[in-house]
Amino acid sequence: MWVGGASRREERARILRMGDVRQCSTMTTTRAPHVDEADALDDEGAIGDGDPADDGAPVTDLPAAMASALDGMDVPTAIRTRRTIRKWTDRPVAPEVVNELLECALWAPSACNMQLWDFVVITDHETRQRLGPAVPHADTAQIVIFICYNSRFSQGSYANIQSAAAAVMNMLLRAHSLGLGGFWQATITDRTLLREIIEMPPDVEVLSTTLFGYPDEAPGAPARRDPSHLIHWQKYDLTKKPILPSAWRPTHWTLAQVADYHQARIRAGPRYNKPIPSEYRAVRGYLGHALRRAGVDAAGKVVVDLLPCTGLYLEAMAAEVPKATLSFVELGTQVADFVHRRMPRPAAFHAYAIEGEGVPSDVPSASADAATVVFRLENLPPDERRRLLREAYRVLKPGGTLVVAHMNVRSYFEVFRWIRWALGRRDVQYALHADPSLGPFEALAPEAVDGLVHEAGFRIEHRHGAFPMPPPDEARHRVRALSRRMVPLARWLGLVHDLSRPLHSVLAPFNRIRFLTAVK
Repeated sequence: MWVGGASRREERARILRMGDVRQCSTMTTTRAPHVDEADALDDEGAIGDGDPADDGAPVTDLPAAMASALDGMDVPTAIRTRRTIRKWTDRPVAPEVVNELLECALWAPSACNMQLWDFVVITDHETRQRLGPAVPHADTAQIVIFICYNSRFSQGSYANIQSAAAAVMNMLLRAHSLGLGGFWQATITDRTLLREIIEMPPDVEVLSTTLFGYPDEAPGAPARRDPSHLIHWQKYDLTKKPILPSAWRPTHWTLAQVADYHQARIRAGPRYNKPIPSEYRAVRGYLGHALRRAGVDAAGKVVVDLLPCTGLYLEAMAAEVPKATLSFVELGTQVADFVHRRMPRPAAFHAYAIEGEGVPSDVPSASADAATVVFRLENLPPDERRRLLREAYRVLKPGGTLVVAHMNVRSYFEVFRWIRWALGRRDVQYALHADPSLGPFEALAPEAVDGLVHEAGFRIEHRHGAFPMPPPDEARHRVRALSRRMVPLARWLGLVHDLSRPLHSVLAPFNRIRFLTAVK
């Protein structure tokens, strides 16, 4: 029995010892049915408040329906082999197949069996093309299904979300068993346009969007989290090593938690590992310039990237210094595999030790001509910042070059952060952080970074900065993260950026991104 009601949530959290930052979104109870329950309905229903059997349908029909639900494929196999599909062929989906998906959706459990949902099904090619600007991938899928709820009747209910989720999962599994590929997404880029196209009444809201078609890709099995970290018996076990920390400030994390975060990032996929364009251009440009000036763009020269996470800027360096040999140090093989897949040419992986006082990696000492640390110092606790820079010093040859990029605590970004806090946006930010190329971070003062670099044994030769005022694309991104009502502010910020160009040298201490080049 799946229970999604909000009653006695506080009492439930107290019993489970969940703490203040964790919530229980759903509860499921399981036991073998009593013989009387299997044979006939009683006053409460055979399966529970949320089961369609509550409407009085003969319970003896359910086993047959469930046995035929996945033709030629048992349920565990369907669950384990289903994949998210975002590319489809032009092959049309027969109407009877669409009806089959919808029937499976309607047999999903709903809160108190009220079945408050509506399904809007888009099969028309012209309509799907019109939906493209409002719903990503709608113009390439063959079938688009929206699950809607009347907001006046059921606004803000966990139960509605859970009901929609159950219906979607039924459709996804059935689609997979029929050779279709499904994509469940929450993104709607233009709700006004969506409402106009499907003529949705004012009181109705879309809770879920699911797209189907015959797949034109075959994704591999995604990485799964360690179940020993996720499953708690009898109570919420606070002694378990959490997959992600409760506090978003990485200065409070252990290196093991940083490693878990890196794995969470790569599970989110490339979609959530893209930087703001202006930021990417600035960082890539400086990395290329600094490495070429150090003379490492030549055969036999070695560049080591320390903790690249998703490998975004390691990929950029592969293009900027194509003749150099690249390697990287990371915290796990899953992350390394992700980096390997995005690299245009091979890069050697070296594991970074999470614990211990010995040598952090197996990179030979004094073997690299250059080392890079790009937006990693602000993602680490203080002791680990020092350890990482000592590792950079160890692997570099005498006279080798260190390139560091970090976020400046005195920049305008901190103003945006304060505004977020003032608006009550104090939620934990993980893989979907407002700045996905960084994730959670704590911006650092320039003198603090200079001190760490000097402490590690380097001599700073060059300093540079970027963006004393937010460029237009970043302004739009930041303002959207605050509130959609503030979007007009982005245009004003873009104008301020253009007008401030003559003052950039004066405003240099407030650059959002700071670079430095140092020599061993």
